[in-house]
Amino acid sequence: MKAIVIGCGRLGSAIAMELYSKGNDVTVIDKNSESFSLLGSEFNGNLIVGVGFDKAVLEEAGIQFQDAVICTTDSDKINVLAGKIAKDIYLVPLVLARLYDPTRVKVVESLGIKTLSTTSYGVDRVIELLSYEKMDDITLIGDKGDTELVRIIATIAVEGATYEELCSEGEYALIAIARDKISFVPKPGDIVKTGDVLYFSVDVKKKFKLKNVLGL
Repeated sequence: MKAIVIGCGRLGSAIAMELYSKGNDVTVIDKNSESFSLLGSEFNGNLIVGVGFDKAVLEEAGIQFQDAVICTTDSDKINVLAGKIAKDIYLVPLVLARLYDPTRVKVVESLGIKTLSTTSYGVDRVIELLSYEKMDDITLIGDKGDTELVRIIATIAVEGATYEELCSEGEYALIAIARDKISFVPKPGDIVKTGDVLYFSVDVKKKFKLKNVLGL
């Protein structure tokens, strides 16, 4: 996994060290270089001094190629802004944002950003969120939430799959593909490539079937 941790305080540094110890490619961003001392001598990931919502800083960190971004600064506004940029502009599959204000949770999660509460989430829970979920839930649709919009990064398991093979009438449908710097609505005959970001609408009761088709 490639991950960026924005904010190198106690939580951010602990997450970065845990991810790095498990063999992941980790980049840490903080506006204060002295904060990196919390990482300890064994951490050998990438360190970048800068503001976590600055596009130039994020691109220096290689955000275009990341599997996850974890925003752990001491500012809810910065965490949400950085998370939204990662999610909407760079299409990072999994984004987590630390929130101090619990009243913001529903609004933030409606943006497709998973929230971390400082009172209920420890490092172990964060690592669990990063490791178990390969399908990113964006939003529920309708008052009852019977349908969901999800996205995944296509792996080699679905390389060469056609639009028709990834749709099942009444159960799930491939509705958009993001590839390189463009996105498009797929049509019959279109073929999936490894690394494509695939967007599906899916009946929540059929998510297990879609995961099986995608090899998740």
